[in-house]
Amino acid sequence: MQTNRHQSICHIIDKSLAGAASAQEEQALREHLLTCAACSDYLDASNRAIANLENFRFDVDPGLNSKVLASLALRSQQLDAERIQRKRLLLSCVIALVFTVVGSFAASQLGSFAAAVFHLEPARIQFGLVTFWIAPSLCFCLLLLLLPVSPSLWMNKKGIPL
Repeated sequence: MQTNRHQSICHIIDKSLAGAASAQEEQALREHLLTCAACSDYLDASNRAIANLENFRFDVDPGLNSKVLASLALRSQQLDAERIQRKRLLLSCVIALVFTVVGSFAASQLGSFAAAVFHLEPARIQFGLVTFWIAPSLCFCLLLLLLPVSPSLWMNKKGIPL
């Protein structure tokens, strides 16, 4: 039970040094410190630690601030470049999809004309059209969406595609 009392007093000491102890806690602390050498030693050690921290100084490289700002600017440029690349990729996918739809419609019309000229069944022409034109075109459009966005994923360190 005595250990818990010392732990609670040490906690009050810490709060007092941080300026967060209540008036009642401060009064209890003063009364306890009159009779307890261990808690008085803890208070002295804490005061010495705080005093040493106030004298703690270190020198900062004067160019550090400019290095940090340059690093942040470089990262911002990289993010902007990736954003532009994502937009280009999305635009390429949309254009490929539009070309697929327009080309499929034109091929369908041409297929119907070819079926009439060569006396073929329109269902076979449509099946061939779907098999050899529309399905590969849609797969290619979807493949564009699966390409990695970051050049670092598909290029080596020298900027050469893998």
